[in-house]
Amino acid sequence: MRVVLCNGVFDLLHVAHLRHLEQARRMGNRLVVGLTTDKSATKEKRKPIIRQFERMELLRGFKCVSDVIFCEDSLEALRLVKPNVFCKGHDYIGKGLLDAEIEYCKANNIDIRFTKANPQTTSNVIGRVKCA
Repeated sequence: MRVVLCNGVFDLLHVAHLRHLEQARRMGNRLVVGLTTDKSATKEKRKPIIRQFERMELLRGFKCVSDVIFCEDSLEALRLVKPNVFCKGHDYIGKGLLDAEIEYCKANNIDIRFTKANPQTTSNVIGRVKCA
């Protein structure tokens, strides 16, 4: 069984989230989403608009998602899930992964893969709503 892990906040779900998760699922037999908690997301960027239990419920509704777990960050998700593949969005090719993520994956024989580019972002959605 080839397990794929995606992680993130997944606030205000939109089509780019779905496309990312569907592409990630095709990289293995099982897709687990490490969902960043409200507390951790608030420290990193901004307070999520949709609360963590509702975000979890929405993600579990996608056919491509096998399971969703709460995590504080990607390293915790990697340690809990022990995937074969760690999948990030295409934007992380430019942003780069954390050194700790790369080291953990290398030490544990976890492939790092990226999904295709998709211009839609949660920040763009929020900007469009503010202008409406």
